[in-house]
Amino acid sequence: MRDAEWRGLDDETLGRLLVERWLYRGLILGVILLAAITATYLGTRGVTTFVEWMTVGALLALGLAAGAVAFTMRQQDLRIQEELRRRRRGPTAG
Repeated sequence: MRDAEWRGLDDETLGRLLVERWLYRGLILGVILLAAITATYLGTRGVTTFVEWMTVGALLALGLAAGAVAFTMRQQDLRIQEELRRRRRGPTAG
């Protein structure tokens, strides 16, 4: 979501948007944990075939990609939270 898209929203809608994004990040965290658990399980069992190597590699790539998405979502959430704080403080003198 671009800055211009959420800057026009009112405070209540921004709060709801943040909650929605927190839920998405929770799901992404679940994907990361599931990929890590599965890759660890396959790794401790012993990776012998090419298919198993590809599976472990795909799981690790999925975990890293999900982590990158969660990180960028968090960066935008911080900007949204700062905007909400600025709005709630109101106009300042100076």
